[in-house]
Amino acid sequence: MIHYSVLGSGSSGNSYLFSYEQAAVLFDAGFSLRELRRRTQETSLDFDQIQGLCITHLHPDHCRGAGVFARQTGKPVYVHRQLVEQNPLELEKLGIPASLMRTFTTEQPFQIGMFNITAFPTSHDSPYSVGFSLEIARRRFTILTDTGMIDDTMRMHANCAHVLFLEANYDVPMLDKGPYPFLLKRRIRGERGHLSNVDAIELLNSCPSESGRQVYFCHLSKTNNRPDLLESTCCTHLKWSGVTTICQHGNSYYGSLDPGEPIK
Repeated sequence: MIHYSVLGSGSSGNSYLFSYEQAAVLFDAGFSLRELRRRTQETSLDFDQIQGLCITHLHPDHCRGAGVFARQTGKPVYVHRQLVEQNPLELEKLGIPASLMRTFTTEQPFQIGMFNITAFPTSHDSPYSVGFSLEIARRRFTILTDTGMIDDTMRMHANCAHVLFLEANYDVPMLDKGPYPFLLKRRIRGERGHLSNVDAIELLNSCPSESGRQVYFCHLSKTNNRPDLLESTCCTHLKWSGVTTICQHGNSYYGSLDPGEPIK
């Protein structure tokens, strides 16, 4: 069985774990090492099986635990090559030992053990931000969060996913009426910000929805969104017929899949 977990999603921390045949890979480490271990144990997965950590971007809610993870586990951390070349001071702040730093480039597949991984660019206000597609035993998973717009590459990776972890950060009316200052609202709604509920649903409506496909709506804002608002928007606008899960802020979610035929 392929096991996976949204260990946490939202401004307090983001992390995703995938496990297959006594090996695992972690995406983002927005929690302390102790909290990552605790959340992993709650899903009955084995933290010590993790073979590496991949980072989407350098905002703290995605990487604050990366340095401690590397130093205490001795496992490598994978970051965009351009971050190493052009933003070394930001990486130094995380405290990742140079000996455990690994790099990737977008649209160039790489492997961590048996996990085949491809990074693709996202549009966010953090340099060289990426999403990830992961193939395990002929099943495909895609993490697509922290982007203010969808391009053809992102759409392709979403279309190929058997399980899609998709940002639905804000409800437009709630953001407009909320407490944030105008400039912050404009940043969130901009092309280098986040996806709204409607943005996420519009993307999902263009994806294949044959039996077995799943989506986890992730990265809901605690201030500018609510699960019931997203659910209501889905009821009104969602035509996609796969299985949906709305990840509430800070909670963990677990799933598993039998390895099967490649997704067409």
